[in-house]
Amino acid sequence: MTEPDTAGAGGPASGLGWRTKAGYGAVDLGLAAVESLVQIYLLKFYNVVIGLPSTLAGVALALAILWDAVSDPVMGGLSDRTRLAGGRRRPFFVPGAVLLATAFILLYNPPHLSRAAVAFTYLLGTFILLNTGMTVVGVPHFALGGEISFDRHQRTGLFAFKRLFAVLGVLAGTLTPALVLSYLDEGSGDAAVAHSRSLTSLLLAGPIVLTAWLSSRATRGLDRPAPPEANRRPFGPAHLWRLFTEQRQALANPLFLALVIGFVIAAMGRTINASVALYYYEYRLGLTEKQAVVGILLPFFLCFLASMPLWVWLSRRYGKRIPAMVGVVGLGATTAVVYPLFPVGEMAGPFLYSIVGGALGGAIVLLDSMVADSVDYDLLKSRRNREGLYFGVWKMSTKVSRAFGLVLAGLLLDLIGFDPAAGGAGPEVARRLAWIFGPVVGLFFVAAGVVLWRMPLTDALHQRIQRLLQRRQRRGSRRGGEDGGADGRVMPAVEAPTRAGLEAAAAPA
Repeated sequence: MTEPDTAGAGGPASGLGWRTKAGYGAVDLGLAAVESLVQIYLLKFYNVVIGLPSTLAGVALALAILWDAVSDPVMGGLSDRTRLAGGRRRPFFVPGAVLLATAFILLYNPPHLSRAAVAFTYLLGTFILLNTGMTVVGVPHFALGGEISFDRHQRTGLFAFKRLFAVLGVLAGTLTPALVLSYLDEGSGDAAVAHSRSLTSLLLAGPIVLTAWLSSRATRGLDRPAPPEANRRPFGPAHLWRLFTEQRQALANPLFLALVIGFVIAAMGRTINASVALYYYEYRLGLTEKQAVVGILLPFFLCFLASMPLWVWLSRRYGKRIPAMVGVVGLGATTAVVYPLFPVGEMAGPFLYSIVGGALGGAIVLLDSMVADSVDYDLLKSRRNREGLYFGVWKMSTKVSRAFGLVLAGLLLDLIGFDPAAGGAGPEVARRLAWIFGPVVGLFFVAAGVVLWRMPLTDALHQRIQRLLQRRQRRGSRRGGEDGGADGRVMPAVEAPTRAGLEAAAAPA
């Protein structure tokens, strides 16, 4: 399934065919389908259908995600050290997908949960299991993307395919529950909703495993095993401690730290937005689930998908930082203004804004490739290939932000007086929902855009870093690789990262 690729300075391949890129990104279809079903439907499912108070549901989800956040760097370090014939990342794809699919089915097929404590425990346990499966697949897969190509534009294209399949997965995870509920024609009561969620989990379990297998097959030969010295000591408590101390080193990289801070803020806003969306459309605008999903969320994601080539083109012309900032700030500012203004019962306004918001949201495709770019600086200064560590910390940061976002969503629903047993509790609660969904979420996005604007990872700096890596690699090749890293790449030592040092590095040679 893979195409011949040209060996490059930074990994197994620097020239990637579209089939390789598409195959690599395929796994995100299954992962994103699960992610969207969790973010959009899970809080409301356990709150309204199962009867668990929103704050308790938010806390259970947050605790499971925090476990996931802790396990991400561990998984990254484990995949860094794996020495198997198939590589150090790919062997985890299919087993992790099987675990994920199993947990997904359990999560949306709960037994009778008559007490809040029992419902809380079941939600916590199954969601921990699901997030563990996501980690086993997602962290090695993400790290592999940073290793496949050294070329910065190839990376952008690679992660664009990853994001493309993620959007397709989001569409599948977002649309399927509403379409199944409509197809069953059992009304919109709790029993009908529970039935539709159960069938949805069974329908999507197969694609979760299939896409992981396709991604593993497409990247065959592009995943290198860990170097021999990586397994001289067993993977145990001492190594886990070293992993956690290395996280501080990753966050000491100012290129990476600024990116993480901006993304964490944006992800918190996005989590609140996704968790409260169905509440807003049903209890504020009076729309059915099918109207909200098909008439508003579907156009949003289609425009998100259609806008990605534009953002990739803009990144080639203007660098990645400025387009990413413009997209995130634009999304936040417009979100803050429009959602409190939409009239009850009308879809024209939300539909039109879904087109604008989707186009602005497509800028997020640039952030994933910026992580790989920031890892190049660590490669330059440390002489070590630590993609797994960095992508593990990145995923961990994503999960921590989601955890806080879910707790905030649950708390905010309780604070505004939302009561599912009373049908929401009146027009004042509906007005407060609009303020959460609009200005509160918008503020997070605007703050994230400000951080991205100030981050030091400029286009000029990254080009300078890559020129230094390539120059050292050529020198190492002439010396027979004596100064190279474990995989033959040469990594010059540099001083600890400082703003002054970064500005000097970006200066013309």
